[in-house]
Amino acid sequence: MFSTLTVKPYRRLISAAALALFSMACLAGASSANQTVLIEGYVFDSETGLPIGNVNVQSADHATRASTDEKGRFVLQLSPGDYRLSLTHVGYRETRHELDISSARHPIVYLELARLDLKLDPIDVVAERAETRFEELHEATRVLSGDELRKKYSITLAETMKNELGVAIRSMGPAPARPVIRGLSGDRVQINVDGIESQDLSATSADHAVTVETFNAERLEIIRGPRTLLHTATAGGGVINVVKHRIPETRPERFFGSVGAYGETANLGYFSSAALTAPVGPLALRAETTYRDTRDIQTPVGRLANTPINTRTYALGGSYAGERGYVGASFDQFETQYGIPGGFVGAHPNGADLDIVRRVYDGKAVYRFDGGMKDRIEAGFTRAYYYHVEYESSGSVGSEFLFHDYSGDLELYLNTGNKEQNTVLTAGYEHRNLKLGGFVFTPHTRKQDVNFGLYHETTWRNIELQAAARYTHATFDPRLQADSNPSLVVDRAFHIWSAAFSPLVPISDQMTAGFSLNRSQRAPTIEELYNEGPHLAAYTFEKGNVELNAERSFGAEAFFHYLQPGFDLVFTGFWNEFGNYIAPRNTGEINWSQLLPIYAAEGIDARMRGVESHLKWRPNARLELEMKLSHVRGENRDDRMPLPEMPPLKFVGSATYRHPWLTGGGTVEWAAGQKRVDTYEDPTDGYSVFGVYVQRDFLTNQARHSFVLSLENLLDTEYRNHLSRVRSVMPETGRSLKLNYKMYFF
Repeated sequence: MFSTLTVKPYRRLISAAALALFSMACLAGASSANQTVLIEGYVFDSETGLPIGNVNVQSADHATRASTDEKGRFVLQLSPGDYRLSLTHVGYRETRHELDISSARHPIVYLELARLDLKLDPIDVVAERAETRFEELHEATRVLSGDELRKKYSITLAETMKNELGVAIRSMGPAPARPVIRGLSGDRVQINVDGIESQDLSATSADHAVTVETFNAERLEIIRGPRTLLHTATAGGGVINVVKHRIPETRPERFFGSVGAYGETANLGYFSSAALTAPVGPLALRAETTYRDTRDIQTPVGRLANTPINTRTYALGGSYAGERGYVGASFDQFETQYGIPGGFVGAHPNGADLDIVRRVYDGKAVYRFDGGMKDRIEAGFTRAYYYHVEYESSGSVGSEFLFHDYSGDLELYLNTGNKEQNTVLTAGYEHRNLKLGGFVFTPHTRKQDVNFGLYHETTWRNIELQAAARYTHATFDPRLQADSNPSLVVDRAFHIWSAAFSPLVPISDQMTAGFSLNRSQRAPTIEELYNEGPHLAAYTFEKGNVELNAERSFGAEAFFHYLQPGFDLVFTGFWNEFGNYIAPRNTGEINWSQLLPIYAAEGIDARMRGVESHLKWRPNARLELEMKLSHVRGENRDDRMPLPEMPPLKFVGSATYRHPWLTGGGTVEWAAGQKRVDTYEDPTDGYSVFGVYVQRDFLTNQARHSFVLSLENLLDTEYRNHLSRVRSVMPETGRSLKLNYKMYFF
């Protein structure tokens, strides 16, 4: 239970506590000079949750050191003071942890190490590449893993990432929420799983769900800059990569796994999960299954009807690993049924219901060369089946979507054993056959892509450089159907060129600065070219434009990074100019046969400018403060009107206190009102939302347990997300108590 305190008693309580702490410190100061404090710690693999033995743990001055045992446990004896511990182990990224020892208590710390790929030769064992300042910048602002990921986990990928720097949420109810990066959405933000595109239609419409479950993910990362071109031709947005290792890269010595559960009160929902990785003869096998069931969400003003979610996932992967690489395959199935609320203009009174089935078959092979210029070659193949149907409240079918997708990629890595440079050559192919049914008249269309890419990073006079280029040839082949509009059946072909360049200059040991330039193109999607007809669950009548040209963009970004023990500051400014920026725009017209607003794909000249700032400060080993600020301003350069669906100025602050046996903290999310809106777009007011949480980890004989209990929207604030299609009907979720439990067994 939570009680409300008046200001004066609260201040008295703080004053009394501070006086007591000060008195205790003074009494202890005279006798603590010669005391030693016992520090107990446990080190785990961030991917598997397994304890890591033989980790070298030492203080910065190398005066004190220890090694972990087979349980990942280490013990240090330290005098009171400030310490910086360094944890190193072959095959893992070095991790630093700061301690403020001020009493004779027995602190317990839980730490995680992230893996590195290894290059083996007859003499040495060396990491694939040394940590660079680009990697430090990436880790500071674009990675969510470990305790942070468990703390922020929610029912969708977008909800989990909503408070990351530069990220907003496009939604139409809870299920189809999708991340927006720097105001860019849809096909400009690609979602990958283990480097492979997620294979769904979430980028094409606000009512389509992302078919990725993140509960068992090792990490979520946002890829920006030149590395984006290894995955997509669009350099301005970014790539969200969910790292799950569905295909094991090595054979484990023993089995390990996890079970988990999650629930929240706002939707009376629950979630369960089980995952297992095990050696079976010469093979490594990984299996995972999850189940989710939620009811309608509760808002501060009532229930948002028709928003339940029921989701089941199954995944099985296996591999054979040898001295020079591995070969493996996986199967991943995602099934979900969810509702889209109604009640607003163009919507069905009782909403619409969607069923989605997505099956993905992956194969991957990696071969490492024995020295020379070539380091390794990686080949992958993916086959995907996706089908979803949208039902009216009466149960009749309104829209159907079906595609089969075949894709393959080849990557050749050069000189990756040399920390001074790293080169990747890529080639890829994709074939997609999309069919639409129901009352949608979009012609069946076959799309084919062939792409070639080059990525290179090097160091020149202490300046780190990244550069990339990519060429894509995309063809569209629509086929005339009995109910298709003949004027839409037009073959199209696009030659897409993209390039990006970014230097990073060290100003001092703690300070770096750099910039990034990119010029990219994006081919229109099938829907942007050929859509014709009502889209049931989106409550729109959608019209494509077969005469659309490729979207062009030129982007510039400048960034500054200041890093020292206990203090991490990143500041970024960006500017993107678009030619033929393609967006579905509300025309203000109504299709009277279906009484739906008409949205037409239109290419305009556009501009987006913005700033981002991220500060993480640790005044001592137990307290951590974090602040994130992001803002983007978009406008139509043709008529100087604001671009539609631009996220407002947003600030996220958090405070975390790590006690030896319990971690707790609070968050605040503040957004300004968005008054800069398109012609047929409604403005929204600003808001402030608060939350608190506690987190507890502990060990038993053969297991590690992690509990996270959080209370979100603490004050049950009524607020509306500007990128929500249903904001005119209901506000966002009200007060919600969430419990996240995960047990790692080994």
